[in-house]
Amino acid sequence: MNSRPGAPPDIMKIAMKIFDLKSNLTGRTGMFVVFGLLLAMVPGCGDSGEQTQASAPGGKTGRVLEQQFFDYRLIESQAGVRQWALRSEKMLKYLDEKDVHLVILHMDFFKKGTHFSVLTADSGLANLTSKDIHTWGNVVVVTDDGRRLETEDLYFNNETQLIHNDVFNRFTRDGDVLTGMGLEATPDLEYIEIKQKVEAEVEDEANAESGSR
Repeated sequence: MNSRPGAPPDIMKIAMKIFDLKSNLTGRTGMFVVFGLLLAMVPGCGDSGEQTQASAPGGKTGRVLEQQFFDYRLIESQAGVRQWALRSEKMLKYLDEKDVHLVILHMDFFKKGTHFSVLTADSGLANLTSKDIHTWGNVVVVTDDGRRLETEDLYFNNETQLIHNDVFNRFTRDGDVLTGMGLEATPDLEYIEIKQKVEAEVEDEANAESGSR
């Protein structure tokens, strides 16, 4: 293993962000684009001012659902170069909460504009200020060269560009399997450190060659 490397938008704001994405994608430092198809906003666009009590992921109840998006997307770029792009089937924004809830998400990672890995998960949270992402439920990271990480809970720190957790992990590369509790890694899985209860299954080279014939 390698050593370690160093007030939600309204409809008009969404429209402007989509326009900005098409016309001003390059030449910005630290650009963060948020866009999607707004299906419902609670309170709605009418004059009733109604609010909906909803049960949020995790079993919490009594919270007020403020916005709901389908085909929701986040894109993070630096100096016009894409760093990562996240798609979610649904986004739920609750009143007075900083994080937005994501349902069925797909997150692509890029290095110097070139795709290198993808993360998928059943659920997640996105902090629209720090741009940190928390995912859980069937979390899988797969790199373009075939490395694979499987877990049930994973955090992405946008400042450090590292993924981490404190739960069980299974990492596979070229037939070798590494498992254990707690992890810190880069999204390309070039650097990966499993913290505790580490076990390794190394594929015998002779068997691997005979199995490929």
